[in-house]
Amino acid sequence: MLEKGDSVLVALSGGADSVALLHLLLALKKEYQLKLAAAHLDHAMRKDSARDRKFCRTLCNQLRARPGTGPERHALPLRFHSKRIEVSALARRRRLSIEEAGRQARYEYFESLAAKYGYDKIATGHTLDDNVETIIFNIVRGSGMSGLAGIPFKRDTIIRPLLEIEKRELLDYLTENKISFRHDPSNDTLAYSRNRIRNVIMPELEKLNPRARRNIARLSNNISEELEYIRASTVSAYNLALLKADKTKIVLDLELLERYHKSLAKKVLEEAFKGLSETSIGLSSNALDGCLRVLNGSSGGKHSLSPGYFIEKSSGKVAIVRVGAASRGVRLKIPGKTEVSANGIYLKSSVRSRKAIGEFDKSNRSACLDMSKIKNARVRFWNSGDKIRPLGMTGHRLLSDIFIDKGVPEFERRSIPLVLSGKTIAWIAGIMISDDFKITGRTEKVLTIELCGP
Repeated sequence: MLEKGDSVLVALSGGADSVALLHLLLALKKEYQLKLAAAHLDHAMRKDSARDRKFCRTLCNQLRARPGTGPERHALPLRFHSKRIEVSALARRRRLSIEEAGRQARYEYFESLAAKYGYDKIATGHTLDDNVETIIFNIVRGSGMSGLAGIPFKRDTIIRPLLEIEKRELLDYLTENKISFRHDPSNDTLAYSRNRIRNVIMPELEKLNPRARRNIARLSNNISEELEYIRASTVSAYNLALLKADKTKIVLDLELLERYHKSLAKKVLEEAFKGLSETSIGLSSNALDGCLRVLNGSSGGKHSLSPGYFIEKSSGKVAIVRVGAASRGVRLKIPGKTEVSANGIYLKSSVRSRKAIGEFDKSNRSACLDMSKIKNARVRFWNSGDKIRPLGMTGHRLLSDIFIDKGVPEFERRSIPLVLSGKTIAWIAGIMISDDFKITGRTEKVLTIELCGP
């Protein structure tokens, strides 16, 4: 968790755990050449909460002033940060519990300080007791294996050096070294779930087995090891199944997914979702069950995963898709290069005389259109009900039917650029041009458009 020369921000509430953490890190300061600072967030939940803030500031000032000789007194200047936030109001705005709103506020504040002042690590005072309480809370709310793994020792820049130490051990350390700390009376009330676990459930469990706390923590460690193995297997299976990944979708091989055990298939789909959404938060059990229903259902099946994301099965593939904002289109630069998608899709256009055009591109990667018929050229993506008059035909066809004929999966259809003249589709990029804009014997100027990258 620590490397020599680290700059560490200590989350300091003023309670026993965080005060002990600060002193213990000070004891390691010389050995690890640490640069330490502390930060306190006042939740404004009690009338006297400002006293905690004052205590923390005074503590850091005292540590700054002491020359000291003992390890717990060996301290160089400590920078102290503090901020007050109305957590109750935050909970109402975000529609969260007080506990969750407070947790989010703390991490947001500490991470903002780390970014601003260049702290390498953020150290929190979570103990073995906190981990056990988290595991019990997760069991009650019906979490999966990841919930039984409890609190990780390290997550990104967050470190928890006290996670294997029981609260009573820290209290003994503080008493022995005559180190004072603040007691938060809200920890005694049974209004909060964690307090009920701490003050009611754990004492009952320890009546069944005095080592209940340690045994639950050991279970957490064992599951964490199992999850590391499962994670490695999942990443391997995901990489094998991955066909395509961009900013709007991740496409997987359906045949491979169907060969996987259903548990592994769900993990792979969850991995795809995390990759696309750029979050460490997994899918709910309902969403994962929906994923399996899509895998086992007919082609074209869809299921919502979370706001803005869905899974879709089509043409032997499965895709996790991000719902994009409806596009009104962009003006096509003539001549020039137009960015039409955040996925790196561009259209390059030029105007040449009919005589300068050689053979037409039969791959449809480019299109040659009669420039005299192009008015107000725009590019947008497919909308349900769109029609085109295919080259050589007198009538119109729905693009959805054309996509089916060409074997274009549903999740790919809204990422295919459409070039329009006014409101009329002139070219389905990569697929076909409209008969309305074809080159004829009377054509003098030719608009050439090709699909390209940046």
